[in-house]
Amino acid sequence: MLSKVKIGNFKSIEELELELAPLTIFVGPNSSGKSNVLENIAILAQTTRLRDRIVRSLLGSLEYGEFVRYPSTSDFSLFDFIAHKKDWSKFITFEIHITDAEYHDIGYMYAFMPKDEEVRQAVFANEKKLVEVGNLRVGKSTTRQEVLYPEEFKESLQLRGDTDYILNPTCFKFALTKKLTNQEQQQIEEISSKAQEIVKKIETTVRDVYLISAIRGEVRPIVEIGVGEPGLGTHGEGLIEILALIFRRPEYEKISGKIIKWASKFGMEGIKAGWWGKNILSSDYIDPELQTRLNMALASQGSRQILTIITQLFWSRPGSVIMIEEPEISLHIEAQLELPKMFSEAIKEGKQVIVTTHSEHLILALKPLIVNGELKPEDVAIWHFEKTEEGTKAERLNLTDKGIIEGWIPSYVKAEGEIIKEWFDTLPED
Repeated sequence: MLSKVKIGNFKSIEELELELAPLTIFVGPNSSGKSNVLENIAILAQTTRLRDRIVRSLLGSLEYGEFVRYPSTSDFSLFDFIAHKKDWSKFITFEIHITDAEYHDIGYMYAFMPKDEEVRQAVFANEKKLVEVGNLRVGKSTTRQEVLYPEEFKESLQLRGDTDYILNPTCFKFALTKKLTNQEQQQIEEISSKAQEIVKKIETTVRDVYLISAIRGEVRPIVEIGVGEPGLGTHGEGLIEILALIFRRPEYEKISGKIIKWASKFGMEGIKAGWWGKNILSSDYIDPELQTRLNMALASQGSRQILTIITQLFWSRPGSVIMIEEPEISLHIEAQLELPKMFSEAIKEGKQVIVTTHSEHLILALKPLIVNGELKPEDVAIWHFEKTEEGTKAERLNLTDKGIIEGWIPSYVKAEGEIIKEWFDTLPED
């Protein structure tokens, strides 16, 4: 599970540190920076999925990533899209921490400064920096790789790996440049070994990070059979292929049962998917009111978009991190109340759910789950975002053991107060 994220000079964020929980919810006004946190995590995670011919660098991730891509042209630079206030002279930072049985907390940081193309990478164990390496600019067209921390070994070690590569354990392999004592050599070997082990663990975790965009819900009536096992996709573009795979194989019977169960709660009963003859795949369901089987493309927008979320939640393996932008899109209030219940079930399977939302009903629906013991208050982290002149700020809201947010959500209080005032102003004086 991701336990913490630290972000620097990324889009609307100058500096931000957030503690994460099994269910983490970001609330706040539009354009306050909620989705930028998900994107920061996604850019780091997608480097583990880059094709073999693509260099696992920040540039490679931004151009060819699975979740987030930006165009590179003669008129636009990739870094103008992500640098805070388009300032190329500061390090753009990606740092994540995960819970770990051996070290309790381990972390990895990658930072890139566009102006000089300098790179920093660091590894953390139990909240303390274990080692840091960098690729430094030493001349107009020259860079030098060196150890930055621990400082006492800076002049004694040479890096053997390429520091531009993200989440590459070999970045923390060292060669001696001068003679050291046996004790010092042993210390260096331990640091190098631990750092490589930590990077491998974090890489394994982020390989199972998924992002579901707010732009989703388009379902094709039929799909031509492809080659291999596809991914669901950020927009749900692989939904029919994944559903057909799940419903076809007996080993996925438990997963298909979960999808059938939750799809029915959002107006899609008896959902099926599979081969429809020739080279065609499709999916259909029973309309609960009409009692008629319909192609999935005919379902409501709310039903289609939530089906992507349902499928990703229960298709993903335990240990996965599912990040979702606005799961409540096009859902009626009754359906929004089901969302925390569904997230809770996924969390019990060992998954982590991080969502952005504008739905107060989703937040209110946490109360019965916490009161009934389905979720513990510490299982939930709610962060309120706002944007200032400096950039995005976030405050963690306190959730009581009754599932109530102390003082409610600041931006909701403001908007609701204005509505109530206007409502009272329209009442007749008598």
